[in-house]
Amino acid sequence: MGTKDWIILQMVYNEKNITKAAERLYMAQPTLTYRLQQIEKEFNIKLFYRGRKGVDFTEEGELLVKHAAAMLKEEQKIEEQLQNKGGEVKGTLRLSVSRTFAFYRLPQLLKAFHEKFPQVEFHVTTGVNHDVIQTVYKQEAHIGIVRGNHTWPNKSITISEEHICVLSSQKIALEELPSMRRVVYQTDPALNMVIENWWKAHFSKPPINHMDVDNVEIAKRMVLNGFGYCIAPSIVLEEHDLLQKVFLMDRNDSPIIWKTRMLYREELTELALVKEFVDFVQMYGLMTSEEK
Repeated sequence: MGTKDWIILQMVYNEKNITKAAERLYMAQPTLTYRLQQIEKEFNIKLFYRGRKGVDFTEEGELLVKHAAAMLKEEQKIEEQLQNKGGEVKGTLRLSVSRTFAFYRLPQLLKAFHEKFPQVEFHVTTGVNHDVIQTVYKQEAHIGIVRGNHTWPNKSITISEEHICVLSSQKIALEELPSMRRVVYQTDPALNMVIENWWKAHFSKPPINHMDVDNVEIAKRMVLNGFGYCIAPSIVLEEHDLLQKVFLMDRNDSPIIWKTRMLYREELTELALVKEFVDFVQMYGLMTSEEK
């Protein structure tokens, strides 16, 4: 077995479907089926059984898939180590990033880093905070960028802080909120908890949830067009937005802050591209904070 076979096994295992796996691998289905049969012959095992809903891997098949994953990860480590010989900063930096940060901040950040280190390429996945943390924990990404407070056993650096605000198209007083239309959006449960705790501390009745949308950008655009207000971190505010904002305050009359953190394993800073990115993000965050 070689690298191509390891990739084939992982893809079929992930898709649980020969046709879909062949499409993802840009292979003809008969070619993929033949290669799987050759792997079975080589190890004298049955990889999986076919069913109506796809394929079910045998115990021996799952064991081989785990071996394939380990070999691919080891090959990736060796490639990274070889790329970092000679002091040059190059290779592929694997990032897992929360969707909100990816939308509002990541493109500018990566552009600035790439201008400084043009030989570095990026492999980026985005998702909710839980998925980002799992991706870094499984070492599928070098670095994760999450928002809010989440448990992480290794290196964690706060790279930015934002206020949580009430956003509206017209000036409003906070005491008016219970009688106004609110646009809510799907977000991290931890942020929802902060907002709901603030609401319960100030009002005795629930908000009038007028709209329920997929993400904060849609919510912001609804607010811009006069459909009520929303409560969101200030990262969503851009220079051209004609929005009014009121900061949420805690019981001590201090602004409620929402943090963005960078997560990574300390040993990965032995890779030049990881160390340079960690240092760069900290300086970039400091610079953008000073500009504000």
